[in-house]
Amino acid sequence: MNSRMLGALLTGIASAFLWASTANSATVTIGAAPGAGPLPAPITVATSAIGATSFSCLPCAPAVWGVFNANQITATGRPIDPLPNILGSTSFQINAGDGGTLRVFVTSQGNTDVGSLWTSSFTSNSLPTGWSVREQTFIDTANGLFTTTPGGTVTQLANTLFNAAGTSTATSLAASGNNYSVTELYTITATGTGSALSTITLSVAPVPIPAVGAGLPGVIAGVAGLLMWRRRRQKAA
Repeated sequence: MNSRMLGALLTGIASAFLWASTANSATVTIGAAPGAGPLPAPITVATSAIGATSFSCLPCAPAVWGVFNANQITATGRPIDPLPNILGSTSFQINAGDGGTLRVFVTSQGNTDVGSLWTSSFTSNSLPTGWSVREQTFIDTANGLFTTTPGGTVTQLANTLFNAAGTSTATSLAASGNNYSVTELYTITATGTGSALSTITLSVAPVPIPAVGAGLPGVIAGVAGLLMWRRRRQKAA
């Protein structure tokens, strides 16, 4: 094998690993259900297979949104959202009448970016006095839709309750596997008229690059050593 062939081989191997790290394409689905839960089950209001989706409704069916008469939910997943982000969403509600509770679900399915250290960034951008917003994040190694009951394949990553505008960040450990879903859950409780705007961003720390001798670094080191050996042999000849 000459130097040109070895160089082409090295380039091909590197390209293959790069493709594998960017091939993730998730399906993002938005659901809604009135009440604090766990019943009724959420109704799907929007879905997208390209990693990003948005939905707005004014007005919406009470069976989906309860007392909230204006709602806009947006979400962005992989690969449009670059690593380390896995899923980001916003939830905006307006209530022009009686108080009530609404749960908004945002699930990203088919994720293959492997990691174990998760960061959940929560924000309550605006929240009327007397209202509350609970924001939660979950991972499901069985790749389920709207799965937010801890146990079995489902793990709650983080949970925070806002009674006023503010921010909160939490980190947690959970194995992802190579085909999993993550869900962001908003539980908005209104006591009267007003509007609330909330956001969640879920990110994962990348898996550390293996030490030389394993994986791609080991392959690179081996090919580089072979090139050096060949050059020394040619000089000796």
